[in-house]
Amino acid sequence: MNYRILLLVLVTVTCISFTAVSQPRGNRVELQLKRIHEKVELTKEQTIKVKDLLQKAQDEIRAQFENNDGDREARREAIMKQAEKTDSEIIKLLTKEQRPKYNEYTKERRKQMQDRMRERQ
Repeated sequence: MNYRILLLVLVTVTCISFTAVSQPRGNRVELQLKRIHEKVELTKEQTIKVKDLLQKAQDEIRAQFENNDGDREARREAIMKQAEKTDSEIIKLLTKEQRPKYNEYTKERRKQMQDRMRERQ
């Protein structure tokens, strides 16, 4: 009898674990766009263009992961170049008043990324 209860508990915990792991983390493009919009106060036209740039960047980064040749450093380098390219394209869309706000946003984003990397080590 005790084995049946133990088995039932293990099956239940396993099912809950799979459900929790499979939950989507949300659309990264929408999340990033929301953060940029809040920080920089984008116009509707800018929002559409920035969203397109972010989606294109995400697609290219995803392609980097799919073409995994095992060289982690090369993939990281390609992703960093893509991020720099996207940032420069976004800056071109912004007004003179918005650019310092976006630069502040990118500094905050980089600091958060560095903090996460330190936590993993």
